[in-house]
Amino acid sequence: MQGEKKVFINLLSFLIILIIFIIIILNYIVKSRCIYVYDMFIIILIVFFCFIGLFFTIGIFAVVFTIYKKKTNELLNTFITYTVDMSYPILLIIGKIIGIKREKLQRSFIEINNLLVSSIKKKYKPKDILILSPHCIQNSDCKFKVTYDIENCRRCGKCQINDLLRLKDKYGVKIAVATGGTLARKVVSDIKPKIIIAIACERDLTSGIKDVKKIPVYGIINKRPNGPCFNTSFDVKSLEKVIIKFISGG
Repeated sequence: MQGEKKVFINLLSFLIILIIFIIIILNYIVKSRCIYVYDMFIIILIVFFCFIGLFFTIGIFAVVFTIYKKKTNELLNTFITYTVDMSYPILLIIGKIIGIKREKLQRSFIEINNLLVSSIKKKYKPKDILILSPHCIQNSDCKFKVTYDIENCRRCGKCQINDLLRLKDKYGVKIAVATGGTLARKVVSDIKPKIIIAIACERDLTSGIKDVKKIPVYGIINKRPNGPCFNTSFDVKSLEKVIIKFISGG
């Protein structure tokens, strides 16, 4: 199974094992007691955990199936999305307990999300594709602010705003630079894209993907050689490859 995706799958498997263990313990308690009301309460708990365990079990098999087959459909995609969204907060707690860094789990979440977004073969018109970039891509010494209008860029080449404009000119996609989540949501509301390619850190990508439910979001993790939120960069070839994929439907 591919790299980062394994973290999420392994933690979800651990969660299923934990639920099964709880079911076994509760079942043992039922068999060792005779109080009717107490038994009924425990039975209800067992049924509840069985349902949750079955839900997550089907979800993990659906994720594994999608990873290996590299294809899905809207119904399966929706089910996996709900499974991942519901399990994510629990997996964060489990990951913290067993020593898995939050960023590692977030990268795994992004990988799973990207797989789901890529698995449904659909062609998008360039005008329906929005590339959403953080403002920290811009050189911190630049006096020409591009947050509200990326065309203010003078294309000096000192930062990768120039690369974004080049891709815009080449493919006709829409580009926006946002300073944070509030502005990003406003941009999405104004432009109304049918798919988003977002460049950001693990934290912002994860929260953005979870916030935007009705629009597919493909996440590209930025590079931070100077630390977070300062003169960051991204892999231009990876971004261009994703643009071509969504335009061609490949």
